[in-house]
Amino acid sequence: MSETRRAFVILSHTGPLTPDFPLADLPGSAGRMDILCRCATEAFLVSHGIRRDVLLYFVIRDRLLIRLDGERLRYLNPDERSTAALIKKAIAMAQGNPPGKWKPSTPGIHARWGDLATVRAELEAAGFSLYILEERGDFLRRVELSERAAFFLSDHKDFTPEDLSHLEGLSRISLGPRSLQAQTCIALVHNELDLREAKWTSASSC
Repeated sequence: MSETRRAFVILSHTGPLTPDFPLADLPGSAGRMDILCRCATEAFLVSHGIRRDVLLYFVIRDRLLIRLDGERLRYLNPDERSTAALIKKAIAMAQGNPPGKWKPSTPGIHARWGDLATVRAELEAAGFSLYILEERGDFLRRVELSERAAFFLSDHKDFTPEDLSHLEGLSRISLGPRSLQAQTCIALVHNELDLREAKWTSASSC
């Protein structure tokens, strides 16, 4: 994670814990796998390339963890079906894997059994400053962020009390007054950080 500057953690409350879900029904029988696929697209894909300085975690039902590392990531395409197939392979690799050990799947993707607290501890150990994305937080454009920032956000469901207990003490950041889809939140955070890194101002941007 030495070169990684941004991380996103998506809490999936309905995602599959086994790989036997159908690729033809990602929003339904696959437990809203479509949301995870869209988040992967927004986290990594840019025109003709991949963001290499990004980490993405999926926390599925607070039991199964999938980690995508942009520095090593391969085979990620814009379509949801092929992305779901990559996640499906990672879930398959986790089956029978002892708790506490990441197991590689396709390049740049690992899986393990663990919970939200596991991800928080891993990111803190790697030197990230952690933030929760939610409507009642401080407006992103007015917040000074750490050079290495990790953002926690939920899927189509709100954070549960158990989720928030694992995230206690973290700063809360808002992207605006409306509740947005998770993949849109990722895109907006990327855009804001891209502008900051390029030192654009409202006067110089168009």
